[in-house]
Amino acid sequence: MTGDGELPGLAPGDLGPAVARLAPGRRLVLVGADRRGASELLWAEADLGRSVLFLAPADARGAGAVVGRLLDDLGDLALARWPDWPGAEAGPWRRAAGRLAAAGRAPRLRRADPGTEFAGLRGAVDPRGLAVVAEVDPASARRARGTVEALEWCAARGAPTVALLPHRPAPEPPYDRLLYGARALLPAPEPAAERFIAQPGTPHPGSETERRIRAALDRDAELGPLFACNRLVTDAGLRRPRVDLLWAAGRVVVELDGPEHRAGPQYGDDRHRDYELLVAGYYVLRITNAQVAADLPREIEKIRAVVRFSRERTTR
Repeated sequence: MTGDGELPGLAPGDLGPAVARLAPGRRLVLVGADRRGASELLWAEADLGRSVLFLAPADARGAGAVVGRLLDDLGDLALARWPDWPGAEAGPWRRAAGRLAAAGRAPRLRRADPGTEFAGLRGAVDPRGLAVVAEVDPASARRARGTVEALEWCAARGAPTVALLPHRPAPEPPYDRLLYGARALLPAPEPAAERFIAQPGTPHPGSETERRIRAALDRDAELGPLFACNRLVTDAGLRRPRVDLLWAAGRVVVELDGPEHRAGPQYGDDRHRDYELLVAGYYVLRITNAQVAADLPREIEKIRAVVRFSRERTTR
């Protein structure tokens, strides 16, 4: 398919099986997939049944440079595996490459035919059929051409290949050679808990941590009457943040952080929201799910300490 018609879809959980089923020399082209996303999906596959090598990001120097870098990478991997090269083949290439590896050098025979090197190195790394995966630049045909031609070179020599296109390019060279038979990577379904906004004042039903904290606060005569769950803070800048626990009168916010808050954009967004709450006069206490799971009473005492600190400051 090279026109503007809708591409057949591939669910994220089906990527691993699709790569595992690729026959020698066959390819899979995925639109809407990048290197990072595909890598995470393949790492999560319990039994892929074959190894996968992602090509290093390509420049515009052409297929020869991309293939050369691929052979260098395979040479490094083969050296790391020496002397446990699988298979019983002991032809001229393997004998010469073995001598280099035994001397601690990458088994690159640079005067040999590149196709012979490719076959030998693939066999030394994974004789079951190593797949070659590359992200293709959808915005620059000049940059994409070398990667596309390198993937075609690999496929012509029996390697399964996967081409990743972060978005769908125009059906022009070299993309027209990829789009025929391409598939679209479907978005991962969001769990219902992530699409649910809890009723203000109640803990989120998808958060065990919120439920445990709320139950512990309800048993506490001092803290229980103070806090409400999932409340909007209406005087903290323009964004009106919804916070996990709010004691409005004392201007105390408690945020309960799962693992998604540790890094990436979420981490920066959290810090900026803390800043907005701080300049609006709120104390912000962040508690992780792991801390609640490890010692809930200790975390309740942290909340108590912040409440008492707030009360002392307002009575001075």
